[in-house]
Amino acid sequence: MQMSLMEYITKYFNGDIYRYAQYEGVSREQILKWINNECYIIKGRLVMPVKHLPVKEIL
Repeated sequence: MQMSLMEYITKYFNGDIYRYAQYEGVSREQILKWINNECYIIKGRLVMPVKHLPVKEIL
């Protein structure tokens, strides 16, 4: 199952970003960076994109 990091925080931490930050051992600001960077959860693992690729096809 895949969900955005914010969906995960809402579901498992009642939307409390600060509490999730404490759980991860990082700052609230770091969590906000992860959310803004479009990190997501797959099978219970935090997945961070390495790079956003352009939408148009490269030929």
